[in-house]
Amino acid sequence: MGDRVFCIDFGSAFTKVALRRDPGADAELLKNPVRRVDEADFSVPSVAVVDRSAGGFVIEFGDKAANRKPGNGIFVHQNWKKAIFADPPTPDGPTKSPLEALLGSDEFKELAARFGVPAAQVQHVSQLVSAASALSGVPARPVPTPEMTQHKVAASLAPHFFNWLRKYVLDACSRLKATGLNFEAIPVRLAVPAFAGGRGYESHPGCAILLKALTSAGWPVHPDRPVVTEPYSNVVGILTKATNVLHKGRVHIGNMFSRGPLITVLKDAKHHTAYRALVIDVGAFTTDFAALDLNPGGKDVDDPDVAFSLKQHSVALGVGELDAKVFAALPKEKGEWLKNVALPLDLVDFQHKAYGEGKSLKRVGVGTIGAGVESTIVRDCVVAFGEQLAAETVKFCDGLPPFPMQELILTGGGSNIPAVRAAIQKAAQLGGRRFVKIHAPDAKKDGDSVVVQRLDETFTRGGSALGGASIYFEKSFY
Repeated sequence: MGDRVFCIDFGSAFTKVALRRDPGADAELLKNPVRRVDEADFSVPSVAVVDRSAGGFVIEFGDKAANRKPGNGIFVHQNWKKAIFADPPTPDGPTKSPLEALLGSDEFKELAARFGVPAAQVQHVSQLVSAASALSGVPARPVPTPEMTQHKVAASLAPHFFNWLRKYVLDACSRLKATGLNFEAIPVRLAVPAFAGGRGYESHPGCAILLKALTSAGWPVHPDRPVVTEPYSNVVGILTKATNVLHKGRVHIGNMFSRGPLITVLKDAKHHTAYRALVIDVGAFTTDFAALDLNPGGKDVDDPDVAFSLKQHSVALGVGELDAKVFAALPKEKGEWLKNVALPLDLVDFQHKAYGEGKSLKRVGVGTIGAGVESTIVRDCVVAFGEQLAAETVKFCDGLPPFPMQELILTGGGSNIPAVRAAIQKAAQLGGRRFVKIHAPDAKKDGDSVVVQRLDETFTRGGSALGGASIYFEKSFY
């Protein structure tokens, strides 16, 4: 029985962890003791750093890793979640022996150039080795693609990350007011993307890698529901506002979902026949869509779970994709600085200023990025990204009939970008869909009949973790 649970929302850019201390306790986000002024105090950087500068092998995560620069034996891995959930990588080209693969690698060519070895001599050596390999019978192997290498590195980082995260979480719990709880024994649930509409997500290879990593790091994985989709947990977290209510030892969903238009349909289904919450979460790696419908058939109900229906989907399109387009469009030296040299926190500053505020970023060694004509380049990329998300919104909403009582909820870091938020909001209202309430960061009124509510950062960024820790997902309490 899941009396208590942690939920990890492992994001490409930031990780959030929520805790439900008791069955009827509200879920809470664990605080990060090292907080930057412009970041939420529950957001932990997911960046990983491998330090081989001293000849050893040191791995760092979190805020400490976010302050490291690559180079001189230091390797910075950002957005490595993407490599774990990418399509299974396949070998590229013909098979080669290990020595052939070495001589044909870019690293070997760079080393030869550094020592002044002519390219023709490198080619001759490669030909000799190929001929010798054919005669010797040395087993060949597929030539790894960059995607294969990234996938392998990401999979190897996962156990180290969750081992570090467990220590971080237990340390954060030690600073909570005395509870008498054995935090080490509390099981964990993981929020994952809802690829393929959330069908079969439990068996996705990426989920298997992460669950194995959690177990190897010492986390007791939730026995009944170890994973939950990010769109589903997000919509639950937003609509319940992280509350958990029991009545006579059973989940009381009516009280948990009692805030907002949903309760109107629950209590007066004769006059308000149907309700929908459309939640769109724009993250660093994916954009998650969820449509939670309540159609009680004209009858008042106390337990909406029997009348809920869910449509959900995740697409591999997030702010990381916007970053890649911007880096490629900017002058080469500035794009390469952002991609290969900038601290992870420099990149966060650039995103906030350039994407969200239309301002430039100044850094020693590279000058000003995003000023003058570059501001137009950035703006065009942001607009194009918003159009992509608008198209995905239209695709997801296709076939959803207009409901008389609908809420639109925009979350995730990407929703903080005004142009992106506006594009999604406009697309969501096509086809006659109208919303009685819109929740979003810095939301602005859209029509006289629409209630607009500014969504605070707790739910804009932490909704998936809070929802995943909800008693709603503990079926033993029903």
